[in-house]
Amino acid sequence: MKKRKLWMGFAYLFLGLLFAIIAGFTDTKLESLLWGFAGGGFGGGGSILWKYFYWSQPNNKARFQEHLEHEAIELHDERKEKFRNQSGRYAYLLGLITVCLSITIFSVLESFGIIQHTKILILYLGGYVVFQYVAGLLIFQYLNKKY
Repeated sequence: MKKRKLWMGFAYLFLGLLFAIIAGFTDTKLESLLWGFAGGGFGGGGSILWKYFYWSQPNNKARFQEHLEHEAIELHDERKEKFRNQSGRYAYLLGLITVCLSITIFSVLESFGIIQHTKILILYLGGYVVFQYVAGLLIFQYLNKKY
């Protein structure tokens, strides 16, 4: 494995430790969020380091090469690339539909007085729909010109 993975694992652990220290010595409303970041840093860094040391052992070298070859084949398989592209498109469309339905539901709930002060949420979701749509168009145009 590359040494970059080792350093990335140590960086994640360091960030986890940093967030844990900040969360431990401060008393703010963000304390739970800081503890979450600390856990994410410890978990992610520990996982990366475990994989690095596991695959770096001499008895796992051959298995690691097989793993890399299999991964390269999986990444460049045309059928799977097509499925990844289609699943990304469907997820994009499903996200747009979900946000549009959320806007409608929040508007109805506010009209009936069940939820109050949803204007900012509705405006945010509306802006997000516009952003998603424009980003989709721009990315398509960019890829269409590039290829």
